[in-house]
Amino acid sequence: MPLVIFGDGLRNKDHIKFKGLRHGISNKTYRQLKCREGLGKLLLLDINECKTSKTCNSCFNQDLENMKCRRDDDIKTIHQVLKCKSCNIFWNRDVMASKNMLTIARSIWNGHSRPNIFKRQLATSNVAASSHFDGALA
Repeated sequence: MPLVIFGDGLRNKDHIKFKGLRHGISNKTYRQLKCREGLGKLLLLDINECKTSKTCNSCFNQDLENMKCRRDDDIKTIHQVLKCKSCNIFWNRDVMASKNMLTIARSIWNGHSRPNIFKRQLATSNVAASSHFDGALA
């Protein structure tokens, strides 16, 4: 049975137009996948994409930098390509994210939780929350 991993980055983004695609294509695709899952034709796994495009799939280092390209005296940053500062591998951001989502899916499939490297860090602060309510309505 096929396993389809669907990143949540495109869910509920019907207002965004992609090159060559009509509006709403991502939600239509998702609904079709859910329907086929209901018929028992595939397994659909929703993945939170947090940190998947910012973590090297080879060494799991998060110290990546955008590739830079020089033309004459002009240096441009290429957002789509990242270089890992640890293992010096160049990654296409989308390919790396896909491989990391597969790593997360395998971890979940094997009965483990999401790997810590891909978990969102909770903000920790010693500052107490202050109320801006002045009591005028009380």
